[in-house]
Amino acid sequence: MPIFLASLKRGGYLDAIAMTLCLAGSRKLTANDDYAQKGWGVFAPNLSIYGFDVDADACDAANYGLENRYVNWRESHVPLALGKTSEDALLHVTQHPMFSSFYPPNEPYLNRFDKLDAARLDFTLDVETVTLDQFCQQEGIAPVDFLQVSVQGAELQVLEGARELLQNEVLAVQVDAQFSPLYLGQALFADVDAYLRRVGFTFFDLAATRCPRVDAPILSNMRPGQILWGDALYLRDVLQMPDRPPAPEQVFKLACIADVLELPDYASELLVYLTLNYGSDRRYNMADVMVESLAQFPHLANFGLAKVPIVAKIQEYVTRQDLLTTAATSAPVELSQTPQESFHNEHYQRHNQRRLEHLASLRLDLTGKTVLEVGAGIGDHTGFFVDRGCRIVSTEGRPENLDVLRSRYPDIMVRQLDMDAPDPTLTDMFEIVYCYGLLYHLEYPAEAIAYLSGRCSDLLLLETCVSFGDEDVTYPFQEPEDDPSQAMHGFGCRPTRLWIRNTLARHFEYVYLPITQPNHPEFLIDWATPPRPGAITRAVFIASRQPIDNPLLVTDIPARQQRH
Repeated sequence: MPIFLASLKRGGYLDAIAMTLCLAGSRKLTANDDYAQKGWGVFAPNLSIYGFDVDADACDAANYGLENRYVNWRESHVPLALGKTSEDALLHVTQHPMFSSFYPPNEPYLNRFDKLDAARLDFTLDVETVTLDQFCQQEGIAPVDFLQVSVQGAELQVLEGARELLQNEVLAVQVDAQFSPLYLGQALFADVDAYLRRVGFTFFDLAATRCPRVDAPILSNMRPGQILWGDALYLRDVLQMPDRPPAPEQVFKLACIADVLELPDYASELLVYLTLNYGSDRRYNMADVMVESLAQFPHLANFGLAKVPIVAKIQEYVTRQDLLTTAATSAPVELSQTPQESFHNEHYQRHNQRRLEHLASLRLDLTGKTVLEVGAGIGDHTGFFVDRGCRIVSTEGRPENLDVLRSRYPDIMVRQLDMDAPDPTLTDMFEIVYCYGLLYHLEYPAEAIAYLSGRCSDLLLLETCVSFGDEDVTYPFQEPEDDPSQAMHGFGCRPTRLWIRNTLARHFEYVYLPITQPNHPEFLIDWATPPRPGAITRAVFIASRQPIDNPLLVTDIPARQQRH
């Protein structure tokens, strides 16, 4: 999740920033391809997005979609084939257009891997390429701040055709990295990496995609297949060149981009640099913003923000001293009842029984898995996975609940995890992430889903309270902080089903809803009829890395469900 951008937006620091993105290969396949919804929308109305795809129909569909919804940024999708030079080229169109390339697919190699049938050749098409440098010069697009390239093996050619932009303007690049010859004659990651380093970029991150061999009888949890491709992330390291001090406006924009890309360590380093070197100018004094942003993390606030090393460096620039003390000196909340009293009343016990029997009815493979359980409370759902021979890490935010959880399950790993400020050192991957009854107790649900996605290799099982309606929104909701079963920090949310489905789709390849609901009145089955005012409504979601062939699961949002 971005750490600093919300405070920067509130403080007006982003008002003077114009952010421009160019996306080579901009076909929108899922909700995750909507860049304005991936954090970049914070720069609106000064956000411009230019998408390029050789498929004119895909560009028309993307532009039509923009016309039929309100957007407060500029976005246009242009039917162009980008390359190294302006020339005639042969496009190899595959059975699924997402695999189409200027290079023929290496079918003998692809046939060795599972679920890559869609990469087989369908037909070829003559097209004409142009360079991104030429297009931006002709259209007067400058500067370009962020470049994404996903063109199935021809990434190096597109980058070579954007050399002027890369050397003089672009601050960050996300490029589809291919580690094996999926296409005949293509450049591989090593070639792309060498080129980007030559034009001044530093490799920061890789989101790798693994593919198993066909008919493999068993897969490793740690390495479930070979890494064939991934999204490689490059940024300029402007602090690596002390002989050429960067302009402060460039450092600030780069810090914002790093925050969008969830690189808070680099973003904070740049903001500290700005403050120490240009802090006499209000535009570049980031001290208050940084302290305000870090105060949202209870473990930092309780430690004492003034003692956090980066805060100590810039403390003399802090103008609001109250930011350093308010969060850290807040008194612990006295609970109104014990955890057992809160969780083990008749309502909760019946509710848990109905949810777990419904989960068991969905016929999912939940036996012998590695499981991360979040928001475990005092462990009333933990036994479901213990009984199925799973290896569990059970987590909970409240210390009082943790004490009970550890006493009930002394043989499993139990650790504290506040999902409104999750621990970044928890980096293990789990086949199943179990998030029942937690999301609506969180102030930052989108960031929580992103965090859980980064630790999930197969299934995310999610159940939550939802708001009735068809809007793509989440509503804030205040909860009693002194109740051990409610929001730990007093603020939760009530998202709609559409919001949850769309948010999950940004992080998972497949999202499903069951056609059934638990046999409990809080789980609606008729979503066309508004519930009575004040009624609690709940829903279940399954997010997956692989398609699930299950007649009990559907990919749309059902208007009517059945009772289990």
